[in-house]
Amino acid sequence: MSIALLAIAALLAINVLFGPLGLGIIQWRVSPIGLNQTYGADGAALVLLVPSAVAAAWLWHRRARVAPPLALGVGLATLYYAVASGLGPDYSRSAGNNERFFLILLLMIVLSWSVAARSWALLDPRPPEPAKWLARSLGTVLLAGGMAIGIAWSKQLMDIAITGSLSGADAIAYGDAPGAFWLVRVVDLGFIVPICLATGVGLWRGSPVAVKVAYGIAAFMTLQAASVLAMGAVMLWRHDPTATPILVYVLVPICVGLAAFTARLLASYQHPQLSQWTARTA
Repeated sequence: MSIALLAIAALLAINVLFGPLGLGIIQWRVSPIGLNQTYGADGAALVLLVPSAVAAAWLWHRRARVAPPLALGVGLATLYYAVASGLGPDYSRSAGNNERFFLILLLMIVLSWSVAARSWALLDPRPPEPAKWLARSLGTVLLAGGMAIGIAWSKQLMDIAITGSLSGADAIAYGDAPGAFWLVRVVDLGFIVPICLATGVGLWRGSPVAVKVAYGIAAFMTLQAASVLAMGAVMLWRHDPTATPILVYVLVPICVGLAAFTARLLASYQHPQLSQWTARTA
């Protein structure tokens, strides 16, 4: 697992540094709008995801109790990044050469889901119950984040269902990269939003299942929210016509809250009660 996590960190760094933020060897088949999003996603990956993968590898090597939930977050965030990077470009309309480097993304995908699956299997079946204020605070942030994304994306889908099209900046974004548009809506509305809402409600109700899931997804949601915020911020900074300032402003307190509560949650996981992880992995 330590080697796999270090390999994820190395592949992420190579993919970013060979791309538009670095040497420019990888030329992504995206429009200027897609390139703005690539800048944000790659920047977040290099600044946050790579160090998190290295930290998870070190913690796993030292058999720290907090290694599985952190590694699970890294695995899920890497999986999202790699799948979006591979399926998001417009291979029929935009110039580029990123398909020549697809093996980097493929290795990331295999390693990331393998790390995530192994980490989930090693989470405590009955993890330490966090303080009520912490559980409900994290639940509130998860609910706010899930509802913010859910409302924004659902409004677009309702417009399409009712009128058959989008308008304004949404229409520009859809016409620019329809494949990437649907990929994000499927993953966010089909998986991430339901998990956030269900976990948030469960934390407020004190559900043991929700507590375990929270330990598993907290790091992922923090990393993913930071990546979305970085993309939105870059789009605003570069005056992207599809930028949504309101969503960026809403994401700022959500990201801060997720980071703070995730750090406290993972710290509470360090408590030795109710875990035999070290023994089971010896």
